[in-house]
Amino acid sequence: MTLGRRHFLAAAAVAPLAACVTQPGPAPSGEVSSTSATPSPSPTATESLPFGLEVPGDVHAVVFDGAFGVAYVRDAARTMRENHPGLRVTVESSDDITADVSALFEEGETPPDLVDNSGSHQLAVADIADRLLPLDDLMAAENLEGETIAETLYSGVVQAGTFNGRHVALDYALSVFGLWHSASHFAAQGWAVPTAWDELLELGEQAKGLGQHLFVWGDEAASYYAELAISSAIKEGGHEVRRALDNLEADGWRHPAVAGVLQAMEACVEAGFVLHGGAYIEAQAEWSLQQRALFYPSGSWIAREMDSRTTQGFEMTVAPVPTLTAAPTLPPAAVHAQPVEQFIVPEDADNPAGGLELLRVMLSRQAAEAFARTNLVPTVVRTTVPADLESTALVAQTRLLADAGEDVYSWRFVSHYGLTEDYNRLWGRFLSGDLGAAALGDELQSLSDAVREDPSIRRYTVD
Repeated sequence: MTLGRRHFLAAAAVAPLAACVTQPGPAPSGEVSSTSATPSPSPTATESLPFGLEVPGDVHAVVFDGAFGVAYVRDAARTMRENHPGLRVTVESSDDITADVSALFEEGETPPDLVDNSGSHQLAVADIADRLLPLDDLMAAENLEGETIAETLYSGVVQAGTFNGRHVALDYALSVFGLWHSASHFAAQGWAVPTAWDELLELGEQAKGLGQHLFVWGDEAASYYAELAISSAIKEGGHEVRRALDNLEADGWRHPAVAGVLQAMEACVEAGFVLHGGAYIEAQAEWSLQQRALFYPSGSWIAREMDSRTTQGFEMTVAPVPTLTAAPTLPPAAVHAQPVEQFIVPEDADNPAGGLELLRVMLSRQAAEAFARTNLVPTVVRTTVPADLESTALVAQTRLLADAGEDVYSWRFVSHYGLTEDYNRLWGRFLSGDLGAAALGDELQSLSDAVREDPSIRRYTVD
């Protein structure tokens, strides 16, 4: 990773987005069917099978059934079948990728042709990167509209999926992280979103008078607050904090900016401003439907995930996370944003060419536009947010990116090294008041140390 990666949504990304926007149960597995009214792109003269996919044949994908569901992949699979009669495409849903897929990477087993490696139980890419098919041919191929795929993607997407010098993962959605809240409620109260933690604590007292909390957290998503802490600390301390944490440095979690943010969050817990909402979807409903909390720290998927569980007139929007002081190293408008929803093609699959072809269809402009319309989140395909789509959530994401300009940053050590479950456990204890800020920092540092000192783990470094 180079320093330029933090600019992956800068001039090349923000302007196209801004110009385009004017504003749970698991699905059954098996042979693809779709209720989508979106027509399939018709085969054109440029539409060939660039990866050597044989027809007839079988293609098997396993897709995480989370905020975005699995319908968008099933729609792409339907397009494959219609464009190439004789293909049989199975899209299987999963709510635990590690449980359902990890054993299939063992010797003698056969993994799926395409895997959506997402969710709190995602595979540690560091452990399997050498067993994944490079996506260079996909990037060089044309999409269904006849454009070279690499030229249609936002800057930094390839780098984000590059491990040990090989491009082996494709993150499909583009997520903006911050403090999600109700614009209408803040307007009604005459509140502005605080830009510093001391102001946030003052707002907590006001919210308490209305019977509301500052934050709510759910059992399976306590680690969302790790994202809030890391993002806030990077804004306060600058890119030296980002480098220290992402490079697993020995004192990364003891940096003054990190320790200060953890102490501020501990003050929120001690003041009773943090509500435990139970299971994570129920916890999120405490925020978006019951409005018992002002903020929920999350990525862009939250708008779609809570679409049917948000009170009328909520006007879901997002603001940058707070800093410790009024003079942070990065400007208050700096924002964490990065591609998410990671797709991988195992080399040892029965039909890796089928996995690549399914990804190629998903990267068509028509598929990307349909995803943005349904999920209120843009994909990594540039200029594919429908111009007629009105959404306060999507408008807010575009505004944050435009305001941030060059000051967009990201990291990947938590997911890359498979630390999400450990983080979730530790942050749950912290948010419950069972673990203080200093102890949490020590525990998180221990996790980084263990990965850094394990010679069997191939690490990456960032500048």
